[in-house]
Amino acid sequence: MRQIKFICVLMFMGVYSFAQNQARTFESMGYLDQEIVGISGSTNFFVKIKPDDDVDNSRLLLQVRPSQVLNPNTSFIIISLKDAPVYTQRITGLGVDSVFTVSIPLNKKYLQPDGRFIKLRIAARMSVGDEYCKDIDNPACWITIKNNSAVLVNKMSTLTYSRSLRETIQEFTSIHAPGNADLDDVTAGGIIYTILRQQATSRDFQVQTGSYADLDSNSSRTVLVGALNRLPANIRSAIPPIAKGQGLIYLVGATGYSSRQYLVVTGADQEGYKKAITVLANTKILNSAFSDKLLIDNSVQRVVNQAALPVVLSLEQLGGQPAIVEGVGALKQNFTFSLADYNAIPKKLTLHLETFFSNLKENDRGFLNVYLNDNLVHSTPLNDKVAFNGDIDLKPYLLTKTNGLTIEFRFHPGTNICKDGFANFFGFINPRTSTITFSGEKANQFYNFFNYPGEFRKAPLKFLLSPTLNAQSLSAVGELMYQINTATTPSTTLILPLMESSDKATMSDMKGYNVVALLNRTDPFIKNFDALPVQFTKDFQLYRDVQGSVSYSINDFSNSGIAQIFKQSGSTFLLISSLGDSVKTAFESVIKSFGTQFSSIESNVCIATSKGQSNFFFKLPEDSELISYRGEKNKLLIFWEQYKWFILGALLIFMGIAFAFVRKRVKKSQEIV
Repeated sequence: MRQIKFICVLMFMGVYSFAQNQARTFESMGYLDQEIVGISGSTNFFVKIKPDDDVDNSRLLLQVRPSQVLNPNTSFIIISLKDAPVYTQRITGLGVDSVFTVSIPLNKKYLQPDGRFIKLRIAARMSVGDEYCKDIDNPACWITIKNNSAVLVNKMSTLTYSRSLRETIQEFTSIHAPGNADLDDVTAGGIIYTILRQQATSRDFQVQTGSYADLDSNSSRTVLVGALNRLPANIRSAIPPIAKGQGLIYLVGATGYSSRQYLVVTGADQEGYKKAITVLANTKILNSAFSDKLLIDNSVQRVVNQAALPVVLSLEQLGGQPAIVEGVGALKQNFTFSLADYNAIPKKLTLHLETFFSNLKENDRGFLNVYLNDNLVHSTPLNDKVAFNGDIDLKPYLLTKTNGLTIEFRFHPGTNICKDGFANFFGFINPRTSTITFSGEKANQFYNFFNYPGEFRKAPLKFLLSPTLNAQSLSAVGELMYQINTATTPSTTLILPLMESSDKATMSDMKGYNVVALLNRTDPFIKNFDALPVQFTKDFQLYRDVQGSVSYSINDFSNSGIAQIFKQSGSTFLLISSLGDSVKTAFESVIKSFGTQFSSIESNVCIATSKGQSNFFFKLPEDSELISYRGEKNKLLIFWEQYKWFILGALLIFMGIAFAFVRKRVKKSQEIV
């Protein structure tokens, strides 16, 4: 009986201890599963440490999946923190899904000088047989560091370093605005949404939005936007006095890290509120403010220089870090870049590459390979060389909206390596002096989602909203602002659209702007769009081809969202609406669909539902005859109405002649018999 009680106490203590810890996974830090392949290799992680993490009482939990055939007598994993080895373990793989856990206690001495990261290096030495050299080309030598590895942290009430205001904002996950939100509220909420999404590394990250009416006694850690006189009474009473014309960004309940905190973006009046909104869009100010209260007397909205070709980007700007690759086999570094930044396919794309590497022995084989979107575009041998410094032409026809550039050192040591011994190959790519140059621009004849969002960075931007959508469109506007401000090289100032209500706007107001319009299906402003591919205010059908095979009818998805991109009167328009009653869900579905369409397939109409998981893309030129509207007749139907009696008469005569012909042949065959 005493043993049972003792076990229960231990279980309770274990559950309580787990509840006191918070797991921060590698996935939430932006890491995918990392593989180490070959007889030796390593990978690095920079583990994020927050200012209220009690590092001395936290642990690192690594989930490692090994190859099932590794020899435990000759296979090891070595863990280093801040470049100092701290732990070594034999590698043993059992079943198909075998994963072993490595638990490492943390300490403040492993922190980087800024106190925000711990450098983690995981190295492995592996073999299947008893000698490493025999497995030098064996693909069965591998381990995977799973991205569900985590830091198990304890929290403390004090902070080890001060958060910037931007970092403080990024601790929140929800946004609330007044129930009768105006355009300023939508703008403020959209900027906050953008800031939260920019720091999110997990694809599953969701920003919750709602109104003050959704707040209750259990609501906490949310951002509230709105002028002072519209804030909830309990929040308004906690805000310090502010003068007329002043804006304020204020953390309510600012004592360390608390679950009962609110971040308030407000102003003494509408003028002050707009000043606070402008400051929100300035990344430089948010990164340099380290207080819980930012009072704004004046603010200036800076104009962002729009991206245009030619453009020169270093590999460092594409995320490359100075690092040495070492080992045997294929040693790769990957870089990504997006053409969506520039809304253009360049006529010429040049990679200037600077690398250094170890000298090869007489019988060693080594190559430097460059791949664009998994297509080999350049290869050169490394014999009699210790460096490569030159230009490589990348083929523009291989480009898509989002592109991957891979630079690979491939090294194979010579013969008799078990007898003579061998050394690993070492290579270094200089990311600061290696560059990609985009030059020239192919003419754009057909505006489509490939041009999004780059096209909307080229000219001043305006958002046009139906007045009844303000309260429901906060997350939709936020997702659009996030997409438009997501660039390969981030700016210090967000691109802020000019917000306008459709009931107070005319087409002449759109001149000189590129426009994103979020409109109700019945909004009268839609009648101004002459170049609209689909007049969706009427029931319609889309066809696969001119033979009349129906591929989509409005009745298929009554709660879908629809987006169309087109050119009219010198401006590029992106019109977003819903085809049913579920406005908020419909908008979010279609925005996430065209915002993540990375292929180069031309399409200017998108229809989506189910949070973007079900979507359809169509290419509908202005002279398209692939659309029919209920109550209207297409050319095929008109032709049928005009000539149907002639067609029926001709068919009847043909059938009579055919019958007579067959009867005559039958009689003739009977006479022969």
